[in-house]
Amino acid sequence: MATGKQIQRIYALGAQCGLLDRELGADDNLHLWVKQWSLKDHISELTEKQANFIIARLIDYKENVCPEKPAEIEPITSAQQSLCFRLMYELAQVSPSEIDVRERLRGLICKVTGKNIKADGDIFYKVTRDEGAQIIETLKRIIRSEGRSCLQERKKKRGEKNGTGAADTAEPP
Repeated sequence: MATGKQIQRIYALGAQCGLLDRELGADDNLHLWVKQWSLKDHISELTEKQANFIIARLIDYKENVCPEKPAEIEPITSAQQSLCFRLMYELAQVSPSEIDVRERLRGLICKVTGKNIKADGDIFYKVTRDEGAQIIETLKRIIRSEGRSCLQERKKKRGEKNGTGAADTAEPP
């Protein structure tokens, strides 16, 4: 039978290569991989020779096939989160809506990041610092756009009120 160190090594290599999924138990990719190479249902059933063979295959897989894990992704900062909410409240003043500010922000986060964000949880869950910057820039762009359209509407109303607006009148002959 395989030694404890060999079994630990197999699990460690499987985790490093992304093959191990503890939620799936014996149905994860590591166990399916071991079964493919040794015809054993569980890692603890391996002989020492089979364990060494599996370890060698995992090392080879890790060095040549296994995708590199990206560096730790920096999460969105609390300052970015605060700015997002400040900008959303500013947008709510410029462009009122019946939809709650938090819900509008959640929708924008979903659109910018492409992630499905649950309404009842943390709306910034797994949002990166770069995505936070994109959200902020998008909000600024929307506010500028909405601000311009509101300003144009006010000018038009002022012109109609003063009798100088010519938006709906035909040009004189």
